[in-house]
Amino acid sequence: MNRYTAKIISNERLNRDVYRVRIALKASGSEPAIFSAGQYLELFLPDGRSAFFSIASAPEQADELELHIRHMPDSEMNCALVAHLEQASEVELSMAMGQCHLSAAALSTERTLVFVAGSTGFAQIKSMVEHLLANQVTQPIHVFWGGRIADDLYLDDLARQWANDYSNLHYTAVVSEPNASWLGERGLLPDIVAADIQAPAETDIYACGSPGMVYALVDALEAKGISERQIHADVFAYAPRPKATS
Repeated sequence: MNRYTAKIISNERLNRDVYRVRIALKASGSEPAIFSAGQYLELFLPDGRSAFFSIASAPEQADELELHIRHMPDSEMNCALVAHLEQASEVELSMAMGQCHLSAAALSTERTLVFVAGSTGFAQIKSMVEHLLANQVTQPIHVFWGGRIADDLYLDDLARQWANDYSNLHYTAVVSEPNASWLGERGLLPDIVAADIQAPAETDIYACGSPGMVYALVDALEAKGISERQIHADVFAYAPRPKATS
């Protein structure tokens, strides 16, 4: 795995606690930075501590990477990282990791591709969707993005613009605790996704979010006849579900 020094280009607050950080890679040696849409990287603090974040930009923009980083005040490590990204001009990282990414076959399949994001899981979804759009795919794409309140959908306008610009892409925003002015879907994200799927055998799902959300989605989809083989999520690797004991 390659190690890089990256220049911090910008650090923009998107909502009450999510920042969009853009970085430009300065490779050690001559090897270019290569990643697949949907993979993640590891950011390092000067003291050696690290954290993992999905790459939110598509491989077509490999010279500049986008990250979506949530500030969690109760985490000392997270606070130190957020402060470093605000104050420093460079950051160390290694990349790329993760098995929940788009393969070359995804660009030519006729199967429906469903992308499900909880909160900042949208970063991983954004990379994959923008990669598909850059390659002018024609298969149906459905993006579901869920949050507790509308403000959690920090790039809602971007997702709506995708749906407006591409006839094969549909976007559904879901809020579990909406206020009276919310006009989108209301409820739990896994339930909304499962209810919408019309052709289970011809659908592949990419799920990005907390283990709780992903496994609730797996259960809801399996009840619709979708097998776990059709569902792609990094959660399966880093937070495997405990096996039931008899």
